[in-house]
Amino acid sequence: MRNFPFEMRPTLILFVLLNSLSFAQIAPTIGAEANGLGGTSLSSKDVFSVYNNPGALGQIENTGVGFTYDNRFLLKELSTQSLAAAYKMEKNGAIGLHLQHYGFGLYREMFTGVSYGISLAPNFSLGTSVNFHRIQLGDNYGSTNALSLGLGMFYSVNEELSFGMRVANLTRTRLAEFEDERLPTTFGLGLQYIFSEKVFWNMEAEKNFAHPINIKTGLGFQPHELIALRMGVNSYPFQSTFGLGVTMPKFRFDISAGWHAQLGISPSVGLVFSF
Repeated sequence: MRNFPFEMRPTLILFVLLNSLSFAQIAPTIGAEANGLGGTSLSSKDVFSVYNNPGALGQIENTGVGFTYDNRFLLKELSTQSLAAAYKMEKNGAIGLHLQHYGFGLYREMFTGVSYGISLAPNFSLGTSVNFHRIQLGDNYGSTNALSLGLGMFYSVNEELSFGMRVANLTRTRLAEFEDERLPTTFGLGLQYIFSEKVFWNMEAEKNFAHPINIKTGLGFQPHELIALRMGVNSYPFQSTFGLGVTMPKFRFDISAGWHAQLGISPSVGLVFSF
C-alpha cells in the first residue's frame, strides 16, 4: 500500500475513525511503558493493572498513581488521557480506580471503573472490574451510557515465567438496539519471561468479536539501574513500537511511540508515583 501525503492524513484518519464508531476507541492497554512494549501488559504488576489486568492488581507491591497521555497519529482530536490509582491493602489485596477520556467535539468517550484484585496464593491472584462507559456523538446526536464487567487472572510459575489473562466486557454490554450494537468483548492471554535482571520478554494474543487476532510482543532492556529501553510489535494492525523509561526510587517517567506505515507515529508519555 502506498504512503499518503501528509496533507491527506487528517482526512484519511477521520474516515477510518468514522468507519469504526461501532466500536469503542479506548485502547485495550494504558501506560506508556506497556505502549513501548507493543501494548503488552497482562503479566505486568503495576498501578496500570487497575485497567490492564485486574488479576495482576492483587500482586502489586506498593500503592501508586499513574498518568498517561496518548496521541494517535499526531492529531489532537485522537488523544486519550488516562489516570490510574491503586491502593495496596495490608491483608486483602488491592483496590484501584481508572479514568479515561478520548476524543473531540464530534465523538467523545469517557470510561471509568473500579477494580479489585486479591492474591489467593503467593503466585496466584484473581481480579474483577466494574466499569462505566459514556459515548457522546456531538451536541445534536445525544449520548449513551453503559456498565460492563471485566475479569483478570495472574499466575507465576516461578521467578522467571508468569502468565496473565483478561476478559474485558464479559457482560457483552449493549450500546443500542439498532443492529444490536455492543461494546467490544476482548479476550487476552499473555506471558512474561525474565531472562535476567536486565532483559525480559512479553508475548500476548488478543481477540475480540470484531477483529482478527492480534499477536503482540515486547522486549525490555535495563542497561542501567535508572534507564529502561523497550521495543515491540503488533500483528493487527501491524505496527512497531519503542520506548524509554527513567526510574527513580518513588518515581518513573516513560515515553514511547508506535509507528504505522500509512498513518504515522503515535506518541505516548506517562508518569508513575509509588508510595
